Amino acid sequence: MTETERFLADAKKIIKHERADNGGRYDGIRACRNLGALLERYNRTLGALPRSVAGYWQDTYIAPSADAANEPSEANLQRLAAFHAFLSGDEAWLDALSDGDLRNLQELVNDEAADLPLDALEAMMAVIMAKGAL
Repeated sequence: MTETERFLADAKKIIKHERADNGGRYDGIRACRNLGALLERYNRTLGALPRSVAGYWQDTYIAPSADAANEPSEANLQRLAAFHAFLSGDEAWLDALSDGDLRNLQELVNDEAADLPLDALEAMMAVIMAKGAL
């Protein structure tokens, strides 16, 4: 199991517990906040970047949803896994990211570049360049 698959499994556990721990009443917004926190925990060596990426995910895909109370949809969960993959260097999951996502990731990486480990910064910029988002 790859780290991204482990992340996705943990994300699904959060969703399951959100439903079970609240008497069957699911709060998608709270679940998505918890998923953002999971992204931060998995990528804690990257400073504030995971929080910024989680915020982008929530603002771009969760908040505008017509059914935000039932988010994340499977597609949005896959996107979150792809954002984790980007942060952790797992290129196999990156197809779920759009060109717009990559451009926004590039801006977020640039904003946090001074605080990122050099190897992580180089890996993320290499992905952005390879995907043609620059």
